[in-house]
Amino acid sequence: MEGARRLRLLVVGSWTRVLITASFLVAFCLVVAWLAVTGRLADAQYWNVPLVHPYPPAGYVQNPFNPGDKGDLISIGEAGRVKADLLRDGQLELQALEAGDPSLVTEADTGRAADGLARLIAQNNTQGVFERQGIKLEATVVGRLTDPSDPTLAWMVEERGTGTISRYSKSSKALVNQQAVKFTARFWLVKVGQRYLIADTIIYSQSISGAGG
Repeated sequence: MEGARRLRLLVVGSWTRVLITASFLVAFCLVVAWLAVTGRLADAQYWNVPLVHPYPPAGYVQNPFNPGDKGDLISIGEAGRVKADLLRDGQLELQALEAGDPSLVTEADTGRAADGLARLIAQNNTQGVFERQGIKLEATVVGRLTDPSDPTLAWMVEERGTGTISRYSKSSKALVNQQAVKFTARFWLVKVGQRYLIADTIIYSQSISGAGG
């Protein structure tokens, strides 16, 4: 009797498991069918299911300049290198402007960015002035966005903040003029050897005080 009872329990338990599994499969099929009908099935690959299907995968984040495309991911490590190299390049640019030394340009810039900085340094040297810039950043965003002037450039850093541009006489070191600005700057970078150099720049600025001198 006891053996028959255990057998009945096993049979009942087996049928219960079968029914639960079947119900789950039916529900799953209905969900898949609904997603297919509504056109949302393609989004399943972007679902973030911890432990099972984390998204974005480890080491990646969604491209901040293309939030509408969940599949557009960027490497966190590479983005960090781009940002670090931009900071280095920016410091070299400031040194070149203050020293009036065009030889420093190619250590920071290439392409149109190098040409633009070299022209500014030549203009300052002709006018007998050197330039110092004080920058206060409010936000820095790194991502990929195609340069409107060069489709081969995609890594881009956007900086927003305020700055002061001061020009001094080379001979007397006296302040010639000064201007405070609010700016949004976009820097496109390209990898040259082991470093990223600034290849193109677009800067939108607005004066927040009158020029001195």
